Amino acid sequence: EITDDVGGLSMTAKEWRPGQGFAPTPNASSPSSSGSSAAAANATRQSSAGSAGSGGAWKNTGSGQSSWGEAEAPSQAIDVNGTHYFGSPNSSRHPHHPSAAQSSLNDNTSHTNTTIPSHNNQQHRTPRRSTLSNALSLPMEEYHHHRELSLQSAREMEPNDPRHKAVPPSFCRAYCLDNRHENDTGNNNTITQQRSSFGYPSSLFRVTSATDGNLYCLRRIDSVRCVSHKIAQTVMHQWLSNASGREKHNNNGGFDHPGVVRWYKCFLSQRAVFFVHQYHAGAVTLRERFFSHAQQQGQGGGGGVPLPESLIWSCLVQLVSAIRAVHGNNLAVRSLQLNHILCTQENIMSGTSSSGGPYGLPKLRLRINCIGIVDILEFEARKGLEDLQSADMRALGCILLSMTTGTEINVNDIYRNNTVQQQAQILMEYLQFVQQNYSREMYVLVHSLLNPNAPPSSIRGIAGSMAMRAFDELDGAHGCIDEMHGALAGIYESGRAMRLLLKLAFVNERPEFGIDKNWSESGDCYILKLFRDFVFHQADGAGRPVMDLGHVVSSLNKLDAADEEKIVLTSRDGKNVLVVSFADVAWCLEKAYQELCTTSVPIPSMT
Repeated sequence: EITDDVGGLSMTAKEWRPGQGFAPTPNASSPSSSGSSAAAANATRQSSAGSAGSGGAWKNTGSGQSSWGEAEAPSQAIDVNGTHYFGSPNSSRHPHHPSAAQSSLNDNTSHTNTTIPSHNNQQHRTPRRSTLSNALSLPMEEYHHHRELSLQSAREMEPNDPRHKAVPPSFCRAYCLDNRHENDTGNNNTITQQRSSFGYPSSLFRVTSATDGNLYCLRRIDSVRCVSHKIAQTVMHQWLSNASGREKHNNNGGFDHPGVVRWYKCFLSQRAVFFVHQYHAGAVTLRERFFSHAQQQGQGGGGGVPLPESLIWSCLVQLVSAIRAVHGNNLAVRSLQLNHILCTQENIMSGTSSSGGPYGLPKLRLRINCIGIVDILEFEARKGLEDLQSADMRALGCILLSMTTGTEINVNDIYRNNTVQQQAQILMEYLQFVQQNYSREMYVLVHSLLNPNAPPSSIRGIAGSMAMRAFDELDGAHGCIDEMHGALAGIYESGRAMRLLLKLAFVNERPEFGIDKNWSESGDCYILKLFRDFVFHQADGAGRPVMDLGHVVSSLNKLDAADEEKIVLTSRDGKNVLVVSFADVAWCLEKAYQELCTTSVPIPSMT
């Protein structure tokens, strides 16, 4: 027991060694031991008398290192075969307060590495203090952004909502994504639908598959009579038969490109046609992003704002890359419209430029949506592949013209039921605006896509003419990867800490282990209990908790690395003081955890 006598030494401070238990207590009759004990006792009295007048000899220099103050130098501790014995001048202090251990450590020589906390006496290592934002998590802005996306993915309709009837039974947890349904009430028994851009009434839901548990975007189209199972199977074979040539990286088959929302399947049920696409949380269309505000104010489709040229080039590179992949597989997009292009990963970080975004990404991350839908709905009236791909290029030109002029322009507004002279007259005013406000390169590109007197340029020609812009986008992508690797490093650190905490939670305070009801309170498990207090239950002299995240992270990292640095573990009653290393604690933790795993009950299969 640690006594109040400043000259007394606690003979319970023993070094614990894995596989050997505690080091033997020195024999009091040994001449060397008794001589060393007497010398240590005298030195302790002198050190105590000096420190009483100085108000404490241990201080922090403020530079991350600790040093001795103006009081007398600390006396030497007893060192018998590598085992250190410490005296405690004040046993009334909180047993897990650093000063309680430091008072015992005042008898140590300068070469002793036993510290509590372990980072207070490191004179040659001053690591950067770990915090939650730089070691165990994403940046705070990114954390809130992904938290919001997670909340959006978890939303569901009310159980009594009649729109549940529109979802096939193979899907559950449906949520309607159509903005027009937000103000619908669940009192009526009818399902309100509006005619979509495909010419049929449709509804859009975010659903969870009952088969694999993944989230999908389910589009229901009603009143379609020209679609059969054979037509659906034919078009699905064209898009979903590894046409992209990326089967090595795509286990599920099908066309897969970063710039295209993936299409999974089409099926007929409930007298309707259903299309299943990939779900992207928080996505909005380009039309909603840039033109919906003007439409809500009654300005029609011409109240948008022209976009910066750098942003337009970034969007154009992404769209051209996706179209190039589709055309390269002898397919056509056929859904290039502002309301069919999804925009994700918008700028959520404060203080960034207009082209900045999360992880350094461009402000807009574009994906072409609704692929395969027009192919099925208009299968019988399908044109040749060359005409369909030319129509894609015209549609791309209209999207580019809409972004440069701030006016929503569709292909039908220019080319349907108009002569060539009328088409040129409609385009003249728009092209003049582009020529006056954007670079010549942008003007030439728009003109080559929309010129009514000549066929539009092919996707290969467009991609070759904007090769230099593609390098700018590639640089941004590389910067994005670097930022994401830095964020993943923090997530990796949190994963390491999580594994250690789970193991400690399985072992510490376990009520019983088989017939041994004191298993968690004896042997190696007792070391783990004291280590838990050392890491998480630090307190000041008044018993108030010390929430030092840096100490927690540093201790867990050293435990995971099995560091040889020694620490002092003190029991809560102050009667036991153990000298162990992080490697010893890691050995105890692994041994206890493996013992639990060996005798644990097998988890029953969920299938």
